[in-house]
Amino acid sequence: MFLDTAFNSLQTVKTNISTAFTETAVKMWMYARCLGVGKRPGWRLVVGTIENLINLAFVLMKSKAKNKKNVGYKCALTRVQVEWLAINAFREVLGKRQSGY
Repeated sequence: MFLDTAFNSLQTVKTNISTAFTETAVKMWMYARCLGVGKRPGWRLVVGTIENLINLAFVLMKSKAKNKKNVGYKCALTRVQVEWLAINAFREVLGKRQSGY
């Protein structure tokens, strides 16, 4: 139901996904902040992790429609929309803080 555009409006689904990505970005930043300066992940690892997160999120959103238990499920978001929501969430979270990323 959380991502189902047959049940929710497209704007509601976008808000739900944006909120989830924002929460993920905050948790990542808090985790990295707790590490020692020499043990924090580099920007390449962070960027790669965000790219992997976007790919996994999109695949999971679309694969739910293929499950026979989820009759009527539809997620009308495109990959570009998911990428924009994720990148915007991470930029918003990491941009506010002296994150080093």
